[in-house]
Amino acid sequence: MSKDDKKRMDPELEKFLRENKEMVMRLLREEKEMAEDLLKEEKEFFKDTFEKEAAKAEEFAEKKKDKAKETAQGVFNAFTDPEVQKHLMAMGLEFMMTVNALISAMPLPDTVKDMAEKAKEARKSAAEDHSKTNAEQSKGAKSSAPEKIKIEPVPKKKATPKAKTSSKDEE
Repeated sequence: MSKDDKKRMDPELEKFLRENKEMVMRLLREEKEMAEDLLKEEKEFFKDTFEKEAAKAEEFAEKKKDKAKETAQGVFNAFTDPEVQKHLMAMGLEFMMTVNALISAMPLPDTVKDMAEKAKEARKSAAEDHSKTNAEQSKGAKSSAPEKIKIEPVPKKKATPKAKTSSKDEE
């Protein structure tokens, strides 16, 4: 303490503190211990709460991930359904025939129209060959109705973290 502080201190208080120094020190120690215990309890409470909330968040994310996988599998199965595939093939063939008809009807050079006609003939020839092959194969075999194939998507491999490059490396 400075001399000014000593002048301002009450002499009775000073006398009391000197006589009861051990008791005052014990009270200060107890107060310090209580504050440390409270801080320790608060840290433990925060840690427990954080761990519980992190577990809840992880569980929530896992549920959403499973739901997304189910939805993706459903969409994938819908597109790979044989009935849908049959209609998609028919739609594709109709589209090709539409383009062919457009090319024939449009005012294009004769070379383009000749090329479209050759493509039409090649397509027709391939369809006939395919029909013959199917007919030959199915003479002694059972009906070749489309079969539903279940394809499971392969899970992604976890990517290894890339090393960060400094700005000096980029220049």
